[in-house]
Amino acid sequence: MQTNNNPIGVFDSGIGGLTVYRQIKKILPNEDIIYVADNNNNPFGDKTVNEILNINDKVISFLIEKGVKLIVIACNTSSSLALEYDKDKYDISFVDMLMDGLWFTKDLEANSKIGIIATSATVRSQAYPRIIAEYNPNLIVKQTASPNLVPIIEECLFTNALTQQDKTHKDTVSNTVNEYISKFTDFDHLILGCSHYPYISKYIKQLNKKINVIDPSYFVALKAKEKLKTIGLAQNTRKPKSIFYYTKENSTLIKNAQNFGFSTLHFTRL
Repeated sequence: MQTNNNPIGVFDSGIGGLTVYRQIKKILPNEDIIYVADNNNNPFGDKTVNEILNINDKVISFLIEKGVKLIVIACNTSSSLALEYDKDKYDISFVDMLMDGLWFTKDLEANSKIGIIATSATVRSQAYPRIIAEYNPNLIVKQTASPNLVPIIEECLFTNALTQQDKTHKDTVSNTVNEYISKFTDFDHLILGCSHYPYISKYIKQLNKKINVIDPSYFVALKAKEKLKTIGLAQNTRKPKSIFYYTKENSTLIKNAQNFGFSTLHFTRL
């Protein structure tokens, strides 16, 4: 099997992509990772298509300059609005949250009711219903925009186990989650259509014990491993390195990155 010790690039608007990073570290423990949190543009979910394309251009160019061998777009909004543009423009392999995160739906039972919560931009793109229909046309799909979740999640502190440390916002988070989840009372599955949302999965399960909550980041990590079999898996004999870049000073963001195991953190202007 081909060896390639270049790092994997991962990016999102903030801590959301850390849920994807967490799965990649489990499935690909030898890989070096460069993570970019473009928190200066947080949240991505309320941006226009042109704004997202511009953000992606800057982050992807930065990661390519750092010598990454694969880029994981750990943001559903960027995946839904910019993936085809990115693939056409850049000579590098991508893994995204939609095509690479939703392949599990092909195995879901016909006529299952699938709920999706996502950012406003992702919902407007209609990417989820379209891609799910490509994988499995026999599912009943309903999506709802949940724009208030990302800003609240970004204010909280979490552990690597996605456990909320700071209880200050607990009631606000619970009430906001309930506002959106109440629309899926009789649904079989709920797909977390934003990489930030796994942080609030425990709240969802408390509010709806019957629904099966699905985090696509696990399937994204599996697809990353599959693509690296062609590009080259790392064969590090040393401890792999993970570097965290951020674009705006924020003590909560930095603390969360440290909680996920990052010891090397750098501010950068993209």
